[in-house]
Amino acid sequence: MPVLQTVATVLDNQELIKNHFVMTCEAPGLATLAQPGHFVNVMASETITSILRKPFSIFHANAATGTIAILYQIKGATTLGMSRKIPGDEIEIVGPLGGKVFTPDNRPNAHHIMVGGGYGVPPLVFLCERLRESSPSTHITFIAGARSKERLLCESELRSLGVDVRLTTEDGSHGLKGLVTDVLHHVLSPASAVYCCGPTPMMQAVGEACILAGVPCQVSLEVPMPCGMGVCMGCVVDTADGCRVRACVDGPVFDAREVVWK
Repeated sequence: MPVLQTVATVLDNQELIKNHFVMTCEAPGLATLAQPGHFVNVMASETITSILRKPFSIFHANAATGTIAILYQIKGATTLGMSRKIPGDEIEIVGPLGGKVFTPDNRPNAHHIMVGGGYGVPPLVFLCERLRESSPSTHITFIAGARSKERLLCESELRSLGVDVRLTTEDGSHGLKGLVTDVLHHVLSPASAVYCCGPTPMMQAVGEACILAGVPCQVSLEVPMPCGMGVCMGCVVDTADGCRVRACVDGPVFDAREVVWK
């Protein structure tokens, strides 16, 4: 798949929850090519100390309108620079990046289960949208977790898609008090197909639960991917077959059975 270097026009840049923004940009080429699991690398720092682009999962992509959206959290120079963009500003984006994206289970009776933790929710929302487009009646459950209600992302977007939404918070301030795996154990069945993104310990727990249950599970690894093209070797991960692979071009989506968790 071609990779585009695009100077995109910012159309909207709204704060979703505290320090978390959704930036929508006009990028027709990217919007046409993007699939759930792809990411983009962005250059938006206002200082010369940050010379590398930062990776962000694609949150939405609409080929008809030629737009993409990125959900990001202010954590450093790049994301601070992104938060200061206003409609009409331009931003440099490279993508779509990623050698392996989410592959929806093609069984007619598949129960698609999304498991997202914190910042890992956005690419799974994109996957839900595409599943709904291809098969409006398909069975989708979305389990989203966070430390507290204030950190939960995308609840309204998920409910608008008509999926079975299950929310968990560690402090019990919203939804079930507990972890996403507490819900997952109750919804797994032989028809399940699980797609997961979030903190590494959470993905490990979800992957191990699925392996034990004999259920397929795809995980989108969250590792540093400075170049996004397999050159810098900053995203190397170990796999169960004894190999070392680059998450940016050999992933970022992997079968949970492939990953050696650290």
